[in-house]
Amino acid sequence: MFLADLVIVFAVAAAVVFAFGQFQLPSVVGLLVAGVLVGPYGLSLVSDLHVVEALAEIGVVVLLFTVGLEFSLSRLIVMLPTMARVGLPQIVGTTALVTVATWWYLGTLPQAVFAGMLVAMSSTAIVLKLLADRGETAAPHGRITIAVLLLQDLVVVAAMLAVPLLASAAGVRPPPQATAAVGHAAGLFANPVASVAAGLATVAAVLAVGRVLVPRILHEVVRLRNRELFLMTIVLACLGTAAITAQVGLSLALGAFLAGLLLSESEYGHQAFTEVLPFRDTLASLFFVSVGMLLDVRFLAEHASLVAITVLAIVLGKTAMTAIPALLAGYPPRTSLLAGAALAQVGEFSFVLGSRGAEAGLLDRDDYQTFLAAAVLTMAVTPLLAVALPGWLDRLSQSRLCGWWLADRTPPADRQELADHVIIAGFGLNGRNLAAALAEFGVPHVVLELNPETVRHERALGLDIHYGDCTRAAVLEHVGITRARAYVLAISDAASMRRSVRIARELAPGVRIIVRTEYVLEVEELRHLGADEVIPAEFETALALFDRVLSIYDVPEATIDDRADRMRLENYGFLRARARRDRPVS
Repeated sequence: MFLADLVIVFAVAAAVVFAFGQFQLPSVVGLLVAGVLVGPYGLSLVSDLHVVEALAEIGVVVLLFTVGLEFSLSRLIVMLPTMARVGLPQIVGTTALVTVATWWYLGTLPQAVFAGMLVAMSSTAIVLKLLADRGETAAPHGRITIAVLLLQDLVVVAAMLAVPLLASAAGVRPPPQATAAVGHAAGLFANPVASVAAGLATVAAVLAVGRVLVPRILHEVVRLRNRELFLMTIVLACLGTAAITAQVGLSLALGAFLAGLLLSESEYGHQAFTEVLPFRDTLASLFFVSVGMLLDVRFLAEHASLVAITVLAIVLGKTAMTAIPALLAGYPPRTSLLAGAALAQVGEFSFVLGSRGAEAGLLDRDDYQTFLAAAVLTMAVTPLLAVALPGWLDRLSQSRLCGWWLADRTPPADRQELADHVIIAGFGLNGRNLAAALAEFGVPHVVLELNPETVRHERALGLDIHYGDCTRAAVLEHVGITRARAYVLAISDAASMRRSVRIARELAPGVRIIVRTEYVLEVEELRHLGADEVIPAEFETALALFDRVLSIYDVPEATIDDRADRMRLENYGFLRARARRDRPVS
């Protein structure tokens, strides 16, 4: 039963991840172990593996969609040089290295080339989760890693098309049903060149049409203020674009990334990311469990030496094949090694490619099982390596032997991250005036607003304003709450204000939070939740009246200002006390 299988998977996964958390081990490794336990080579607790695999594939699609939301077309264009200088040499170099190393073992050159293609791909799902969890997506090695991963996803279609060609060149004879499965992507068009051209044309068409239609459709949806409709539209954009790219032989994940890229260009990207985030984390977890299900523990035990050597060779070889091009591109050694280690595993698309190759006869059963075992173990090793490597490099940088070489210099910059800025939540009269003043003095700032008409109008005028709910942690993270100097709340919803203050303080203990509220009675609670300064409108109105009345009696302006300052320094205490006395008894 489908529901029973899901309950078992999540129950085992939760228990294993909890146990791993007690020992400070990465959750990704725990999910892989959970997959081994519930899978057919473990305790065989799941009866319908195909359902779990289907949901896992959707998880990868949603993961790539959120990655696209964190990018923009302009940022992707900036990454093209990194793709060319690091990504392309990594793919070609890894393929060539594995080809030379396995030619003697596999027997024919086409089979060795196929093995090189399998190893060249890295795991987008694992690496992106690690970077996101560690907050390193925008770090120099994070940018290199993401650029290489995107290029790998783009060349997946070429690798799929090469399978039947390599099988023919190797002289293997696949069964008829395998031939049909392997030739599906290639059979869409008469020849590989036409297929690649059609794929590129589809990508261009999706970007061109989507850039015009998606923002307009979302604007009309947001105007209705219906969160469910907004979420459904986002999911439709993600899955619909993925389905379109899949129809022309490209990967589902690439289509999802393009959909996220289109939404990132609109003012609704931050809110879309927030809405999809829970689905991404849940479904991506299923992907890691499904990968663990592939591991045959008995085969691993019988061929432990061969698998161990293969894993070590893959990790070291792929680290070098990324680090060397990065060094040649001008990145410092530390950044290059961190990027290389992040890409040192075999990717999820390699499982699809490997199954097609096994069906086509490019890999026999033992070779395929060796590949599966090594691939899963490299995925399990990657999180551990990502945690340990920075510390190792820090210690080496202190040594006389390697210190000079590992000294981190300023890497080539791909993008300037917003930092030391002011975040303004709400673009009413107060928010508008504050933004104007900040702009006049050249203070960097970003605005969050829930009125789509205001967002569209001000964005067209050049203001850095985004449609987003300030009570959502992901939205605040996207506008850089952890790097901001101040967070100003100028909204009228008291409940949302309290929630936003609490979340902002949890996310950024050092940011200065300034809140504009209606009533003095709300000051104490907001300060207790984490606000540094609370400015009640009724108190400032009282001060304005105080100023006007005393000026009628020719009280000196300096005296009035001094009294007003003393009233503020008293933190509104006398007014709060008065407000309590005057509050009607219900």
